[in-house]
Amino acid sequence: MGVSQYSDTLAPIAVKAVQGVYNPAIPDNVDLRNVRVVCKKGGTIDDTELIDGIVFSQKAANAAGGPTRIENAKVGLIQFQLSAPKTDMENQVIVQDHAQMDRLARDERKYILKMVKKIAATGCNVLLVQKSILRDAVNVLSLHYLAKKGITVVIDIERDEVEFICKSLGCRPIASIDRFCKENLGSADLAVEVPVSSGRILKITGRKKYLGRTMSILVS
Repeated sequence: MGVSQYSDTLAPIAVKAVQGVYNPAIPDNVDLRNVRVVCKKGGTIDDTELIDGIVFSQKAANAAGGPTRIENAKVGLIQFQLSAPKTDMENQVIVQDHAQMDRLARDERKYILKMVKKIAATGCNVLLVQKSILRDAVNVLSLHYLAKKGITVVIDIERDEVEFICKSLGCRPIASIDRFCKENLGSADLAVEVPVSSGRILKITGRKKYLGRTMSILVS
């Protein structure tokens, strides 16, 4: 089926999206990179939705019981791993008894908890985690501690999404825990996980007016 068959549905959405990113200060130039199209399998064209904010095709990583609705969202975008560092590929760690295993487990808990406490101390309550190719960006333990601190987590953020997210929310990508501070956080009125025909997604809406003009389109 051609897109033209759904013009009555899609055309008004496209027009409103362009109007949403139009900048009167630059009347002859509309940057379509400020409109982000997110595809979610399932549903129909009639479910296509224009969102004045950001939408993620994945739901919140709340397996540990973390929140799925955050008002007055303070958003951090990290590019480092919230998991214990692994040994060099050429080295091995030989654990000889249960005491050593317990000590390693305690050290891992302390390492992760220290990072989570620093994140929470800034007021961050929504954490976006860029996908890592080195090792798991988060693990069960870090998700548990983040949930305890009341922080919503979205994992597997792609590298090519970072610029749009930062422009939309006013946050800065954070490359290490040492640089995690409130000055690098973005903000929005609401971050909420909502059901759609094909599962669940997370929306962030109610952005500050002085931020970049961006719009999102959710296509099923």
